[in-house]
Formats: sequence, C-alpha cells, structure tokens
Amino acid sequence: MNKFYSIIILTFILSLSFSPLLAFADECTDLKQQIRKEKDLLKQEDFIFEALDLCEDDPEVHYLSGYYEERLRFYNDALEEYLMATELDKGYAKAYFGQGDVYMVLGNIEAAIDADETGLSYKESRRARASLELAQIKRKAETGGEVTSEEIVRVMQEDVSTIEPAEGTTVGPILRMQIQFRIDSSQLSETAKAQLETVAAALLNDAFKGQKFEISGHTDSSGAASANLTLSKERAEQVKKALVENYSVPADKLVVAYYGDTRPAVPNTSAENRAINRRVEFKKLN
Repeated sequence: MNKFYSIIILTFILSLSFSPLLAFADECTDLKQQIRKEKDLLKQEDFIFEALDLCEDDPEVHYLSGYYEERLRFYNDALEEYLMATELDKGYAKAYFGQGDVYMVLGNIEAAIDADETGLSYKESRRARASLELAQIKRKAETGGEVTSEEIVRVMQEDVSTIEPAEGTTVGPILRMQIQFRIDSSQLSETAKAQLETVAAALLNDAFKGQKFEISGHTDSSGAASANLTLSKERAEQVKKALVENYSVPADKLVVAYYGDTRPAVPNTSAENRAINRRVEFKKLN
C-alpha cells in the first residue's frame, strides 16, 4: 500500500514539474503561429520580440526573425538570425537557404554557395537549387571562367523585383566578367573578343528585344584614382564599341558607366581579389 501511495505522490510531483514546461512550449508554439499569420509588420515585430525573449533557444523563432529582418532589408541582422537558427539546429535547411539569399544580396557569392549547398544536403528545394545554380554561374564569370550565352541569358532573366540590392551586389540581372585587356590598356585581348561574342549572342536573344543594358567598367585600387576612373571609362567604351561594330548589337541598346576603383567587388587584399575587381559588369536596366 505504501508503495502504491509513493507512486501516486511521485506522479503528482512530476506533473507539477512538467506542467510549466508544457505551458512554456505551448506559448512558444502559439507565438510562432501568430508570427506566421500576422500580415502587419509592426504587429509581427511585437510577436517576434516576445518570442525571442521567451523562446531564445528555439531555432524556428530565429528563422522567423531573420525572415522578418530580410523583408525589411536589414540584411546583416537577418543573417545573424539565420546563423543562430542553424547553430541551434545544424540540419535546419530553410535557415541555410535564408543565409544564401542574404549572402547574395551582400555580394558574397562563395558564402552563398556554401550555405545553399549545406541546406540542400539536408533537404531538396527547387528554389534553392535554382539559386545555387545562378550563384555558380556568377562565380564562374567573375573569376574568369567560361560562361555560355545561355547562362548569361539565365542570369539576366533573374527576377529580383522583391529585392533591394546592397551596393556592390551580384544579385539581380547583373553579371560580373573578367574581360581581358592588355596590361594598363583599354585594348581588348583575343580572349576578350571571344568572351564578347558570347555576350553579344546573349544580348541579342529574343527575350531581350527592346531591352537596354549597362556596361560598367571597374578597376582594382592599384594606381591613382583619377587614372583608374579614366581607364575604367575607356575599357567600358571599348567593350561597347566591339559589341556594336563586331557583333551587331544596336548601339542604343547599350549604356556605358564607369566607376574606377570606387566599387570593389571584394577587398583589394590579394592578387586574386584584385583580378576580380578588374572587371566589366553587364546589367539589365529596368
């Protein structure tokens, strides 16, 4: 009999111990549902702050907070939340995909590729797979790899209507290419001529009838800023001239811009990075 009463008492004590935990879990679940359902961003913010305070070890709460920050274009804050989500749950695929999106907005292609590949190793996603493939094309182009006209068309057709890119980003209908010039010159190399033939085939695609494109020249930080600005202008103009005269791209389809060394894609801290910064960008204009 004593044993029977002991079991009842123990069960009662355990129920008292677990009740607050169950209530706590239920409250976190309710808050997450409210965050997902709420359309008003200000009200949603209140729920997020409450959830972060009450459920700080819940990876989904940090993911929802990251998504909220990303929608507000607070990209660094969003990235911090997505990283916390994957720290709490190493297999949280959606949080890795969120990281990939933000890294692309911030212009960090390598990190975006790593994040998407990690997420896809846990869960397949058609959207994330497409994002990864676009990032791989952009990386190949900016590091001097050979890209096809079909790949250029694919990048230029990317829909970024809901994204406000950060300065220096590779997000959106923009492709960085290492167009090869003679050293300290605007004279195109033979490699560059082959590259531009591929670019021309893409720009003349039927999908881009009536579409204008910006050709922008960039340099690394070597040399004087004024000389770099002039060189970037001359190189962008040479690219336009070659596309018009050699490959029949209409002149009114192309707009020249030049920035010298003022918009580095990556820090000018190594020979490899300086090579990436010596580039020509092709951007689809609205």
